Amino acid sequence: MSSAPWLLPAILAAVLWGVSVFTPKLAIRRLPPYHMVVYSYGAFLVGAILLQGFYGFHIDYDPKSVLLSLAIGAIGGISQMLFTKSLSVNTLTYSVVITSLYPAVATFLAFIILHEALTLRQAAGIALGICSLILTVKTRDRKTQS
Repeated sequence: MSSAPWLLPAILAAVLWGVSVFTPKLAIRRLPPYHMVVYSYGAFLVGAILLQGFYGFHIDYDPKSVLLSLAIGAIGGISQMLFTKSLSVNTLTYSVVITSLYPAVATFLAFIILHEALTLRQAAGIALGICSLILTVKTRDRKTQS
């Protein structure tokens, strides 16, 4: 395994994201899904304020980047609400498999908009991810028909 400076943060992010998509299923057992989103984003806001305090509350300003940042927050909030709604009516396994294909969307957008290269290996990974989605959904359809 490489000792690239990005590797450990990426692995930790993956682990934490895994925990962050598992724990809502526990929370919505006793809490309405959208209330869970409010509490989780409240905690995110506290973390963001603490982070800014760590950096002395200095905030750079660029109008276009601020608008993009606000869009990121809005899209993230909507995505979290939709994911939580999916969890409230479906199993964690199916909801996570479907939503975990977001890197394919990001890779496709990077290829189309940013003109980043798409290697054969990356394309194969995306294709296999789509295959996993199809296999998972087909398995569910077969179980619900029985």
